[in-house]
Amino acid sequence: MAKVAIKNENITSFGGIYHIMDVFSKLGFEKLTESVLGKRGSSGKAFSHGSILGSLFFSYLCGGECLEDINALIGQFKQRPDTLLPGADTVGRGLKELAEKNIVYKSETSDKSYSFNTAQKLNTLLLRMIRRMGLIK
Repeated sequence: MAKVAIKNENITSFGGIYHIMDVFSKLGFEKLTESVLGKRGSSGKAFSHGSILGSLFFSYLCGGECLEDINALIGQFKQRPDTLLPGADTVGRGLKELAEKNIVYKSETSDKSYSFNTAQKLNTLLLRMIRRMGLIK
């Protein structure tokens, strides 16, 4: 005969994401993000860049395909104590703040213009994160 356990707690299909959130917290990614990208907002009440990138990343890990999927997952994330993540609108505004201008290169031989973006701050953040995880020295 099968044994059945009765649970009084809220159960979520995305419970595994809480472990990833803990790992990010233990690695200090939010503080690292703050040190590389700077503070966001002047009042001190704005969501940090770390929270914005975390909300986007956690949504992606839970199967989200667009910013609006974050709003569907916020309720699930709230079941974890002390978890406060921004919604899709805030994430969108935060990502726009991180945008850098494109660099335009005009070829001398063909008169064609090429536009590219180095995203210097985000690339620096990426390198520091993978260094902190021990993936590079």
